[in-house]
Amino acid sequence: MRYLILLTPSINWRDGVVLHNQPFMPEHAVYVQAEYNKGNIVLAGPFGGSTGGAIVIDAANEEDVIKFAENDPTVKNGIFSYEIKQWDYKMSRIENENSGFDQEYIDYKYKIQKELGII
Repeated sequence: MRYLILLTPSINWRDGVVLHNQPFMPEHAVYVQAEYNKGNIVLAGPFGGSTGGAIVIDAANEEDVIKFAENDPTVKNGIFSYEIKQWDYKMSRIENENSGFDQEYIDYKYKIQKELGII
């Protein structure tokens, strides 16, 4: 399964210090790199403006993702907090998956929403 880990500044984040200079960031980078080298990280990196970052990871279950996130040196040391979302992607250039949404899909969903009385 695929998961999204959102990383946001936590209690030990240093205001006025850019993300890559925050404490434990070198250890974080090496930690994520090791998981990437195992083939589990799909995407990872910071948000613009040093406001946190995200990791897209493949794992057998959410417990493995929680364990990965909680063992991140930046999380363990209060630089980042995290939130995990299961990612039920519908389109992916990586896997060459395309849902093919088009006007027919809009018409079909419109019909269903009318039947449900929500439009």
